[in-house]
Amino acid sequence: SGFPLLHDYQLEEMWRTPQPIRQSQRKRGREGWNWRQRVQYAVGHALNEYFGMEVKVRREVPVQYVLEKWWPKQSDSFESLFHYWDVKNKVSGELSKICGLNNDLMVPVMLYEQFCTSVPELEVNISLIVQAAWQLSAEADSLLIQKYIVDYNPNVISTFQHMTNVFCYYAFGALPQLIEVYCLLEGKKVRFIPGPASLQQSLDYVRLLRDSKEDVHGTTERCRCGGCIGEQVSQGNRMNKNTKEGQEAKNCKQRLAVPTPFS
Repeated sequence: SGFPLLHDYQLEEMWRTPQPIRQSQRKRGREGWNWRQRVQYAVGHALNEYFGMEVKVRREVPVQYVLEKWWPKQSDSFESLFHYWDVKNKVSGELSKICGLNNDLMVPVMLYEQFCTSVPELEVNISLIVQAAWQLSAEADSLLIQKYIVDYNPNVISTFQHMTNVFCYYAFGALPQLIEVYCLLEGKKVRFIPGPASLQQSLDYVRLLRDSKEDVHGTTERCRCGGCIGEQVSQGNRMNKNTKEGQEAKNCKQRLAVPTPFS
């Protein structure tokens, strides 16, 4: 379709970027990565390799061993040498704990794959990187979707939650059973169990993200930094809330104006 494309990783980077970066200021490839991006890269490759092993092998191999192969060899992009080792120890320890707790999960049905699906209702295509997905039963709505991020960011998590709901519904015909986001440095796990109202809430959120990015047809320019995107989404939420409240008040007024059989 000719719809514009929303990439989850681009939205995630916007939330984490305090101010817009000019294209001329960007360094190509991994050369310009900060410490968080390097750690995320290492975690991604380590988990892809670890979860891709046969179950019997996986249960015998420490995930720290796999992480070591991918961890940044230099501490240049970190704040200090202490920061380098502190991050490494925390991430390594948390991954070990997570993999131990998830020991009952067998073979992932999706593992670090990028998917794209069309959402005609919003006139947009969304691209989502699924880090790990597990089928909990034979039912279509039994997917467990997992995401592993270096540190906690509520906007990144909300965006992933809503993008995942919309993606699963339009790609597979059903919402996921469970969404889990692991924040490695904080040792925090955020869980979402989609309910009856989740799809509409997620469609509203993705619509606001689409409209808050720079105009998809290039007719206007908007700032794409996290702060501005956040303000635009918040403003959209307030407008939606006011519209709904106004509609509810109108409906209530109409109901009161209708004479009852006993009046």
